[in-house]
Amino acid sequence: ISSRSKDVIEPLLKPQWWVACGDMAARSCAAVRSGELEIIPKEFEAVWFRWLENIRDWCISRQLWWGHRIPAYYVTFEGEDAGASGVPGRPSEDMARWVVGRSQEEAAAAAAAKYPGKQCQLQQDEDVLDTWFSSGLFPFSVMGWPSDTADMRTFYPGSLLETGHDILFFWVARMVMMGLQLTGKVPFKQVYLHAMVRDAHGKKMSKSLGNVIDPIHVIEGITLQGLHDTLKSGNLDPKEVARAVDTQKTDFPEGIEECGTDALRFALVAYTTQARDINLDIKRVVAYRYWCNKLWNA
Repeated sequence: ISSRSKDVIEPLLKPQWWVACGDMAARSCAAVRSGELEIIPKEFEAVWFRWLENIRDWCISRQLWWGHRIPAYYVTFEGEDAGASGVPGRPSEDMARWVVGRSQEEAAAAAAAKYPGKQCQLQQDEDVLDTWFSSGLFPFSVMGWPSDTADMRTFYPGSLLETGHDILFFWVARMVMMGLQLTGKVPFKQVYLHAMVRDAHGKKMSKSLGNVIDPIHVIEGITLQGLHDTLKSGNLDPKEVARAVDTQKTDFPEGIEECGTDALRFALVAYTTQARDINLDIKRVVAYRYWCNKLWNA
C-alpha cells in the first residue's frame, strides 16, 4: 500500500537497462593505487576497493516521472499491429527492436541501417536514468561535454571534490568511472571526505523526523514556533508533520539561540577532530559562542 496515496501497489517484473561496470571499476581502482586519484582520509581507500572490486552490473532504469529520459527507442514498422511488433515494457516486448541514439534523428538512422527497406516508427523508452547515473556526468557535462569546449580544456579535470563519506561509492565512484570511460581522465585529483553531521542523538537528519538543523537558524536563532512553521512549507504528510513537531518540542523546547557564524564554525571543526560522525548538540554550539565572546573581549 502506498504510504501517500493509499493505492494498492502490485510489483511488476519488466526488462531494465544495465551497465557492465567491471572494466570501469578496475580502472578506478588503478587510479587510486597509482596516486592519480587521492582519497582523504586514506583509510577510506579500503571502502573504495571493497565496493569496486566486488562490483556488479548497474541497473540504470527508473520508472519515474522526472529525470533524464533514456535515449533508447523501440522500433515498429508502418502498418504492423501490436501482436507482431510487441509492446515495450510488456511481456511481448522484443528486445531486438531497441536502438539507441543521442537524438531521435540518430536513432532513426540506426533503425534504418538495422532494418533496410522498412518504414520504421520510433517510440522512446519512458524510463529515466538512475539519479546517480545523471549526477555521475556532472563534472564534465557542465563544461559542455561531449563538445570540445574552452571550459573543458581549461577547467577539466578539477582539483578537489569535498563530500560526505556516505556517498563515496554511490556518487564519487560513479563520477570517477564515467569520467575515465567517457573522457579518459579522472574528474578530480583529490577527494576529501568530511564527517557526517547528525542530530544530537546520532540520527541522520530527516525532514520527516523534524531533526534537521538549518545552519541559518543556528547563526541567527529561531523560536520554537518558527521551527514549526518551517515544516509547513514542504510536502510532508500530516502524520509526519505531527511527529516532527513533537521532535522539535523535545530537542528545542526554547527554540535555537542565536550563536553566530564563528561559534558554529568552531563547533564543527572541534567535532571533526573526534570522529567521522558529528552528533551536533546546539547546547555545545552555544557554549562555543560564550567562548568566542570571551576571546573577543580578551
